[in-house]
Amino acid sequence: MSQSLPHFRVARAGAAPRDSEVDPDLELVERWQGGDSGAFELLVRRHQQRVFGLLLRLLGDRDEALDAAQETFLNLHRHGHRFRREARWTTFLYRVAVNAALNRRRNLGRRRAHMEALSQQGVAGALPEAPASPESAAVSGELRARVQAEIVALPPALRAPVILYDIEGLPYAEIAAALNIPEGTVKSRIHRARQTLRKRLAGLVRESSGAQGGAVAAGKGGAP
Repeated sequence: MSQSLPHFRVARAGAAPRDSEVDPDLELVERWQGGDSGAFELLVRRHQQRVFGLLLRLLGDRDEALDAAQETFLNLHRHGHRFRREARWTTFLYRVAVNAALNRRRNLGRRRAHMEALSQQGVAGALPEAPASPESAAVSGELRARVQAEIVALPPALRAPVILYDIEGLPYAEIAAALNIPEGTVKSRIHRARQTLRKRLAGLVRESSGAQGGAVAAGKGGAP
């Protein structure tokens, strides 16, 4: 990675406030495009947490999200001169991040296919085991992990719009610009994603409610 790129770190951070009508990043972008490398570092620091959160939801894996975040800011550093203010800087940033996530997904697919081929050849046992999935986490986080898993399982065309709208809080127009699709298509895909998630999670919600009720009943029965 270029030495002019700052080290990417992840820490817990709240959701970024909604942008005003004036692009709050424009001054930094202009300074950076004018040769001020420190301005790019400030842009990275300003947006790295939000970009990582978006990529984590898109990919469902922390390490993959970190790699995709590095790729996102590296691509911005290389190609940011193409930004021409047709939209907000954050819209351009989201477009680059979503493309990075799609690239990572394709790479993951190729690696999984390679692992399956090795397994069929009887050599998978010699490979290190994959880290535990979110579903194998503590019971208290199981519901959240399974919801995240269902989001990640959505087709990319549905996953990105619903995450950008329902989780990131972007308006339809900004999502359309970021994904380079018509606004009507954004609305349609969000609707389809919500329907799909609702169907997939209906049984999970019932199971969770039943489990909680059983725990309460057991606690009452065991009381002296």
